[in-house]
Amino acid sequence: MPTVKTYLGLDIGGTKSAAIIGDSSGTLIDRSEWPSNAKSGHDKMIDEIIVNAMKMKSKYPGICSIGVSIGGPLDAKNGIIQSPPNLPGWDNIPLKKILKEKFSLPIHVDHDAGACALAEYYWGAAKDLHSVAYLTCGTGFGIGLVIDGNIYYGAHGHNCEIGHARYADDGPTAFGKAGCFESYCAGSSLGRIASWKFPSVWPNAPTSEEIGRLAEAGNYEALQVVEINAHAVGRACSLIADMLYPDMIILGSLANHLGKRWIDKVKSVFRDEVLPDARKVCKIAPSVLGKKLQDYSAIAAAHRMG
Repeated sequence: MPTVKTYLGLDIGGTKSAAIIGDSSGTLIDRSEWPSNAKSGHDKMIDEIIVNAMKMKSKYPGICSIGVSIGGPLDAKNGIIQSPPNLPGWDNIPLKKILKEKFSLPIHVDHDAGACALAEYYWGAAKDLHSVAYLTCGTGFGIGLVIDGNIYYGAHGHNCEIGHARYADDGPTAFGKAGCFESYCAGSSLGRIASWKFPSVWPNAPTSEEIGRLAEAGNYEALQVVEINAHAVGRACSLIADMLYPDMIILGSLANHLGKRWIDKVKSVFRDEVLPDARKVCKIAPSVLGKKLQDYSAIAAAHRMG
């Protein structure tokens, strides 16, 4: 039997960060979490990351490698963070080099969407499939691609981007661009859609949680907002399937937040829009790793080091 290896994963976000211990079998062993304090600047954030990672390394001295899951843009090949919107001041920060000097272990830094796709490939809904796309559908609308067990990156280690692409000529705004996919498809887009579509009901954007509760209770306007969002996500899935023919497209946060009604609408639009051949080969499914996906993504980034 293959040797089970132990990893340290770091999930770095704008609101919270976590250090996770897991192994190559997909078992999560230990976890610590702390507020990111992103407004404090990258130096203080990185100091806190190192302190928490050191504590975990002391508890588990057999760690083989360290993986980092973090939002982009970034140069994944060299582990350089390039001004993510949720991490102000992280401008060309050589995170991989910094961690390598502190820990003397193999370090790999991955875009969070790509790391999530890899986690689903290793331990989740897309286990051992040839090709999988993961759509974040959370704070942002991002895509991660895994082909034959490897995250696909473009030139200079850049992750694929779908949120900035135009979906409609009009609509709410994200990336400073009205009608882009992120403005319609992200979890945070529910509030933007609500105040754009129904300004008399919501002059100020409600939270996605509020829209979800109202929709579940049968509120007409909230149901329309969810419908608009799901329709756009279904269109995005059909575009991805037509271009790439993946075995599976996995739906992130909103699939768990809004449930079956939302997933069924996404699938229905996908079936209506996609090429028949792509419809035959590409399955649409929610993440099975659920609320622990971000933890698994950080471990997956370490696991890919072997």
